[in-house]
Amino acid sequence: MSAHHEVERAWALDATDVLPDLSALPGVASVGEPRTDTLAATYLDTDDLALVRGGVTLRRRTGGLDEGWHLKVPAGDGRDELRRALGSAQRVPAPLARAVTAWSHGRSLAPVATVETVRTTRLLLDAAGETLAEVADDAVVGTPADGRPGSSWREVEVELVGAGPALLDAAEELLAEAGIHPAQEQRKIGTVLAERLAAHPAAPRPGSDDADRTAGEVLHGRLAELVGELRHRDCDVRRGVDDGVHQLRVTCRRLRGALATYRPVVDRTVTDPLRDELRWLARTLGDGRDAEVMHERLRELVDELPRGLVVGPVRRRIDRTYAERLRAADGHAQAVLDSPRYLRLLRRLAALEARPPFTDAAEAPAAEVLLDRVARDWRRLRQRVDLVVALQDVRAAGPAGSGGAAASADEAIDEALHDVRKAAKRARYACEALEPGWGGDAKRLRKAAQDVTQVLGDRNDSAVARVELLRIARAAATDGENAFTYGVLHAREAARGETLEAEFGEVWQRVRKARLRAWLR
Repeated sequence: MSAHHEVERAWALDATDVLPDLSALPGVASVGEPRTDTLAATYLDTDDLALVRGGVTLRRRTGGLDEGWHLKVPAGDGRDELRRALGSAQRVPAPLARAVTAWSHGRSLAPVATVETVRTTRLLLDAAGETLAEVADDAVVGTPADGRPGSSWREVEVELVGAGPALLDAAEELLAEAGIHPAQEQRKIGTVLAERLAAHPAAPRPGSDDADRTAGEVLHGRLAELVGELRHRDCDVRRGVDDGVHQLRVTCRRLRGALATYRPVVDRTVTDPLRDELRWLARTLGDGRDAEVMHERLRELVDELPRGLVVGPVRRRIDRTYAERLRAADGHAQAVLDSPRYLRLLRRLAALEARPPFTDAAEAPAAEVLLDRVARDWRRLRQRVDLVVALQDVRAAGPAGSGGAAASADEAIDEALHDVRKAAKRARYACEALEPGWGGDAKRLRKAAQDVTQVLGDRNDSAVARVELLRIARAAATDGENAFTYGVLHAREAARGETLEAEFGEVWQRVRKARLRAWLR
């Protein structure tokens, strides 16, 4: 399955419109000779158009240089297009069907429309003859599969090849001067299925007017945004995108945080079980991510050591220790995403997105309800920090030389700092939900919470690394290898943990200032 990232824009034309001279665009030295192809595409989706509504398109297309199966998923500034060879079967290839599970929930995918296009393509070339972009002048006929009337239109697409997005902006200006403006619908399938799509109104989108909305409207927009994000992260994991598992887990935490912080706005008999399932998913997928992070960390620690302190096959043992763990975790992650339990969770999240179970508090102004909840989260964080400070004072006042008492105090502080980190994450995610409407105020407080999570995350990684180093050292010693290097690394990590604990105190003094929270009052 090949992949291609596309960045393009479409403009609507009348049949008699004439394109301006595209060689006038910056960096374009010449325009290639036209090539005309006839393309026939069948688009497939669920019966409720879950893919198209989610910004995803799946089609089987014949004709042209790239005929085959195409799956397009929104990604960054454009879309990732996954391609499979055409083959003789009309059935969706299994890898593509699996990639869209977060939208389809495993339901059948059937034809929903056909699109026939007569495409005239020209390449925009620079002075060296390299392709900057591809311009497609399309005459389109679209036909819904359910017998509704079809439609026909003309549009021009400019897809970047070697140029940056500035070329698209310049093309928009050039075309506007010729009276040609952006298409209202950027996807052909969206135009063909416009009538059916209108029956599925979208959830509110977070925006600058959030401060003037009700609490329910703001929270609905945030929940819909996060459920959509989870679907895309699911797709990333299934197709092996780097960091996909980590980002899926982060999205789970953000969803859980929104349901926890703003719980007076929703029916907890519905949302608390959802939070439990999101916790299950994040924890279940954690093994692979944790192993990946620790493998990279230990490799970096070894690389930082002077050569003379690396005694024995240290790198080889570290690699071997985590290779099997990573393989097992990857297989487990894929199995989890195919499990009935996860599919049930996807269906429940779709219901949450469509119809959140709001309480009466959802009708109140957002500023009255949501800001108070963020203030509560911040007080919760402050209380947990106060406990850490108290434990540190007890440790400092303890009798010298009492190893057992010191170890016990360190364990209590570790646990308390872990609770601080969790509270800071929750406050951070709560502020993220308010950034569209409360702008810089919410952003500054979010960044303050993020500073706390960053330093405590580093400290937690250091603590985990020490545990891992002890485990690896014991295995190495059992096999007759010298464990000296692991001891050196352990000592370095212990010192780093102390440094990071002190750094946390400095960070907290900066972020605890009342002016960061004045807007919550």
